[in-house]
Amino acid sequence: MLPNFIVIGAPRCGTTWIHDNLRQHPDIFLPKVKELHFFDNHPDKSIEHYESLFSTWSGQKAVGEITPNYLSGAFSSNRRIPELIHQYLPNIRLIAVLRNPVERAYSHYWFNVSQDARNVGLTFEEKLAQRPQIIEEGLYADHLSRYLSLFERNQMLILSYDDLKEEPLDFLRKIYTFLDVDSSFISGRESLNRNSAYSRGNLARSRLLWHAGRALARIGLVDPAERLRRVNSGQTVPPMSPETRRKLMQLYRPSNARLAQLIGRDLSSWDEE
Repeated sequence: MLPNFIVIGAPRCGTTWIHDNLRQHPDIFLPKVKELHFFDNHPDKSIEHYESLFSTWSGQKAVGEITPNYLSGAFSSNRRIPELIHQYLPNIRLIAVLRNPVERAYSHYWFNVSQDARNVGLTFEEKLAQRPQIIEEGLYADHLSRYLSLFERNQMLILSYDDLKEEPLDFLRKIYTFLDVDSSFISGRESLNRNSAYSRGNLARSRLLWHAGRALARIGLVDPAERLRRVNSGQTVPPMSPETRRKLMQLYRPSNARLAQLIGRDLSSWDEE
């Protein structure tokens, strides 16, 4: 069985929460592994291999996968992801969730810190210079245009992370309606406290990161040590530098304007400091 829907992204826009909720729905099948990465990391493998990843399907109406990097392909050597999806699954339904790109980039940074102690010594600005793909992921107009050049608009559901924060149940119902499954279903997992930078297991609250923080403090790197302690304890992350925020807002403004026209939605709140 091949999927009939894919959540294509974007990263740090609630896709883990979406996966948790959709897996509870009796009419929806998702593999246990959240991100299959078939179209970005394994394009050389056969479509039969991809189909085998859904071998435990048991008759559910909606069959899908969630790989947030499909939207931009920013961290993949293969930039033909939309073309590959269209080649194998021309009638697929696609779901994209978009978040204020400035906030998304900052969330991505802190997620990286929580995942890997090697990022702790890097400021947000240093990480962006090291990995400009983090910025590129927020150029949604470019990424969506590539999909819309291949797929019909009615094959795509484009949602806002703002809506997820405000009305998570209504947000889910839009997805259920799009997938043509029972939209009255309540998963019991609608609380949004599942999408922080510290959400996957207790990765941030790990012994490895605790020892890394101690080591940084011993050699005098007090600020990185304190930032790691915050992440490891689950505290609220410090605010972004106002200067960095202004620079990123200016960078994203043209893309946001094109996106607003593309999807027919007022995104002026993304330009508010």
